Amino acid sequence: MKKVCVLLAALLLASCDQIGTGRDDSTNGSDEQPSSLEQAAIDAGVIPDVRNVSLSGAFERQSDLGEDRFCAVGNDQRGYQVGLLAVFGPDSKCEGLGSAERSGELVTITLDSEQRCSFTASFDGVALQMPGDLPESCESYCTPRAGLNGVSFYLVGEGDAVARSTRGREIENLCPSG
Repeated sequence: MKKVCVLLAALLLASCDQIGTGRDDSTNGSDEQPSSLEQAAIDAGVIPDVRNVSLSGAFERQSDLGEDRFCAVGNDQRGYQVGLLAVFGPDSKCEGLGSAERSGELVTITLDSEQRCSFTASFDGVALQMPGDLPESCESYCTPRAGLNGVSFYLVGEGDAVARSTRGREIENLCPSG
């Protein structure tokens, strides 16, 4: 409980620290140095250092509607192959394959197994968060009454080997080996 309170306080202060700095989050590259407060939280082990965490791995999110999954195989230098499944009930889902490129906390994901759907998600080293407003072409990856808008996934295992074990519904393996 104490760690959670420290984490929340650190995140709140870090966000307050950025307000009014004029810093544009879209320029948050991987070579940018964290603020002194962020660095203290990283040093204390409260938050991960996103500069040293790879996107490669398996991500999940459990809900009453099902288990959402995302996987990424690759690295920051050459890019990633990705797959995702977002579940909204037994017959309602979004599922697709594509690629991703990461720059710091920003991840540009392009699904291209059907219509081309490209958007920028955020990755803080623990959670991958899709934006709330996605291009219309992203709907082609979803059944009626389902959407990828605002979906989030949490890192459950790091590395390509773990990512390759991620299963989909219609796509058997979301991140197959080469």
